[in-house]
Amino acid sequence: MMTVPTEMTFFEFLTPLVASGRKTITIRDASENHYQPGSHVQVFTLESHTKVCDIIILAVEPLAFDDINEFHASQESLPLVELKQLIQTVYPNQQTLFMISFKLLAD
Repeated sequence: MMTVPTEMTFFEFLTPLVASGRKTITIRDASENHYQPGSHVQVFTLESHTKVCDIIILAVEPLAFDDINEFHASQESLPLVELKQLIQTVYPNQQTLFMISFKLLAD
């Protein structure tokens, strides 16, 4: 039985987008597809593990790298080219990814 994760990290430069509610999805590989819809997750910066905010997971869906499009870029609050480059840097040669949708948990 997999433990449901209660934390998620983002690169520091992305955390203001998460905290403002502008970034509402994240694209991860299979090692991070165990988030459960409805669960409460604390967001931290990857670099310094500083707590940023809390989110609620809405959905976890398979997503092929080739299917990443402008919709995903707008949800990520990044230009499509930049998003694809970032994903290729973090997950080189990964075709099978997962889109995790979330919303900011209001205080």
